[in-house]
Amino acid sequence: MKFFTSISILLFTTAVFAQEKQLKNKFNYQFELGGYFSLTNKLPFWQASNQYGSIPKELPSFMCRQVLKTKKDTLNKFFRLDYGAELVTLLGRQPQLIIPEGYICAKIGAFQIYAGRKKEIFGLVDTTLSSGSISWSGNALPLPKIQIAIPDYTKLFFKWLSFKGTFAHAWFGEQAFAKGYYLHQKSIFLRLGTPTAKIKLFGGIVHNVQWGGTPKVKLPEGDDRLFNGKFPEDWFVYGNVVFPFKKLWHITPKYEDYNKFELGNRFGNHLGSLDAGAEINFNKSKLLLYKQFIFDDGQLFGLTNTDDGLYGISFTPYKGAFKKVVFEYLYTKNQGHYVSAFGRLLGLPDRHPNEENFLFNHQQYLDGWSYNRNTIGTPFLTPEENLRSEKQVDNGYIFVNNNRVWACYLGLMNQIGTISFTNRLSFSKNFGSYDVVGKPISPVTQISYSVNTVIPLSKLKADLNVNVAVDHGDLIRDNFGSYVSIIKKW
Repeated sequence: MKFFTSISILLFTTAVFAQEKQLKNKFNYQFELGGYFSLTNKLPFWQASNQYGSIPKELPSFMCRQVLKTKKDTLNKFFRLDYGAELVTLLGRQPQLIIPEGYICAKIGAFQIYAGRKKEIFGLVDTTLSSGSISWSGNALPLPKIQIAIPDYTKLFFKWLSFKGTFAHAWFGEQAFAKGYYLHQKSIFLRLGTPTAKIKLFGGIVHNVQWGGTPKVKLPEGDDRLFNGKFPEDWFVYGNVVFPFKKLWHITPKYEDYNKFELGNRFGNHLGSLDAGAEINFNKSKLLLYKQFIFDDGQLFGLTNTDDGLYGISFTPYKGAFKKVVFEYLYTKNQGHYVSAFGRLLGLPDRHPNEENFLFNHQQYLDGWSYNRNTIGTPFLTPEENLRSEKQVDNGYIFVNNNRVWACYLGLMNQIGTISFTNRLSFSKNFGSYDVVGKPISPVTQISYSVNTVIPLSKLKADLNVNVAVDHGDLIRDNFGSYVSIIKKW
């Protein structure tokens, strides 16, 4: 059935080609046709990462991508209605039909509301060339979501002070170990400096919570992670999800109706990042500096694990062959096991003893911080199933065994004539996990590289896209892969 559906979609596109003039006036349309190949029949790291889940599971595979979106708004209209859709058809050993985007969005003044799947990155990073924002990187398929937002920086009291933010509810649906659970997500960011200022300072927070739903695995009798066969999801729980302050737990007469696990911790699985950054504009270039402090519980605010997180530098020259350079450093080895260097410098005690993190894993939501088995956050915290077989542990309930990592990443965009190149190079040292039971990972190194080349084909009014990637190291299998496609836009 999937095969015939895919063929029907491909036939439909031929009719679309015939309507080029009509399409051009109404909306933007993109058509891409290509194929994947690799030595291990799996995608290399930088071909699989940050692709919004629209990747084949087994190779070789042929891909057809269609993208339809309303034209970009160049007028400052008070009301605007937008829509977008992306359809990816994969033909090969495991045919798939994937919809990475499908949404309708209304803009009313400074506010925006949308419903559906939409590609997004949350956090202060270089969104075009980053290795991936630490908590929400575009590595997994977007969740179905309803979101209210002020998407662009809007003046707050003064010309030099502005803000933007989001508030959303999303659905995880059915996953491997739980079903019917939700995502609460909110973010707020401040900017100090006018839009034309030479120096602008940024700060903000991204807060994500998995909550509600029902486990699909049978927990032992008397297990305190469950109450009445489900994870609680009433309005009192939602209030504590949105405002995760323990003092709220003591103002309800139903205090004893919830399981001991959540009362001793928090309702749901909370994680996110506290971000800070600065943008410096020179006469002919721009420099962006940022740090994302990751949090999984309260250690960050006690300055226990402030050395964990993503550090980044993005440099954009206004002219020349080099279009952009990004360097990032990811560190996740603390996880609340010791007071950070900043905390020690201030002589602060450990305010959260024995409350260590187990990043991207959870004792209730055993699927971890993932959607359809793809990591939602930084791709360097690799799912257990993607590791070499000898590095996997004998515990199917662990999503990320390797979550103690330091990694260096270099991204480079350059252009020679009309041909553009995007290079991604990463080197990581991987230390497994503090809490894993089974076969812990001894420190191993991993290097991955990819180069994506776009060559204009003037006669066809299209682009030839060529991507080559290689992996070498002891964490994932050595691999070489290629992807070649033709992209045409209207």
